[in-house]
Amino acid sequence: MTRARRLGLAAAAGLLAALFLPALPAAGAEQEHDPCARLNAGEVRYSVREAKRVTFATAEKYGATETRLTGCVFEDGAYVQEWQSWGFSGRNGFAPPGSMWENTLYSPTGSFSFTEALGRSNPGTELEYHELKPSSRWGGKHGETYNQYFEGEGQGGDENLWRYMEQGLYEQAAVINWNRPPDMPTRQGASFAIFFHAGYAPTWGCISTDLATVTRLLRGAVPGDRIVMGTVEDVFTASTAASDAAVSAAARAEEKAAAVEHRLETLTRTLMTLGVLAALGLLIRLAFKRAGRQRKPRGSPPSADSFAKTAASDRQAAARPRTHTGWSPPAEIPPAGASRPLDPSLDSPVDSRLDSERERKPREDVSSRKP
Repeated sequence: MTRARRLGLAAAAGLLAALFLPALPAAGAEQEHDPCARLNAGEVRYSVREAKRVTFATAEKYGATETRLTGCVFEDGAYVQEWQSWGFSGRNGFAPPGSMWENTLYSPTGSFSFTEALGRSNPGTELEYHELKPSSRWGGKHGETYNQYFEGEGQGGDENLWRYMEQGLYEQAAVINWNRPPDMPTRQGASFAIFFHAGYAPTWGCISTDLATVTRLLRGAVPGDRIVMGTVEDVFTASTAASDAAVSAAARAEEKAAAVEHRLETLTRTLMTLGVLAALGLLIRLAFKRAGRQRKPRGSPPSADSFAKTAASDRQAAARPRTHTGWSPPAEIPPAGASRPLDPSLDSPVDSRLDSERERKPREDVSSRKP
């Protein structure tokens, strides 16, 4: 059967399922954050028997393909979480009760064991491992090989495992024992090849996640480990005191984280405010220093008191008697031929006598002197 014909049949089957299968509930529940605690509290609807490891694959509601994956391991008398990741279910989500048939594109709901695995090479699992070859097939044609691994040419409906491995889907895969022993007898047409595999995309009914998560599951898996699959409401029962305590502890942890975050935000805002204030203070100091270095004015207008003191000083200076300081302005030079007036205050008797003698003494004729 060609891939195009197969897709056409799948589309037709999906349309028929939409017309005749039970209507899906519209509302859904929030994802379960700690399935391991719910398992310890006895709040899982499906038995896990005595599985060493239990993997949960849950969706919020019917029709949702995004699936939360959680790995739990049994240690010291209780299941504890080993890892958590995300993946996808079938393109139409998980199957409501009685709806799991070929080409409905549903993933089965319930608890199923792991006993076989397949892929390019064994990553170290204790499950029975099929190292894929070009002749590797998974039975999809109704008959003796239906929903089993075999090697050969294959017929219409059989999956070519090698081809899907080369596409990256079956690089590593764990077989989910839906519609096959040891979990249940095989019913022809009730769907086949339900794997936990790589690819990280909605599937025809498998659970798909990243290759690292599949490899991690396989390395720790032993025959009898189980996977619990379905919507949150189908997988878990009503909450009890034990799960309420776990939820309360998670809520307290979230509140504590929120309080720490609030304190950090407050501290950040305070430090930013202090930084701004320090910067403003520095700018103000610089402004004052710059103003102090500027030249101050040479003087200021005299005040009324200054005027009064100056006037009083002038009056006192005018009232004091004048004294001769030893200097007087030069006398006006008389014109040529005019007689100099005598100033009694300037001429002394000695000066007058010298002047008289100069007048009586004849002038010496210097022109007759011999050199």
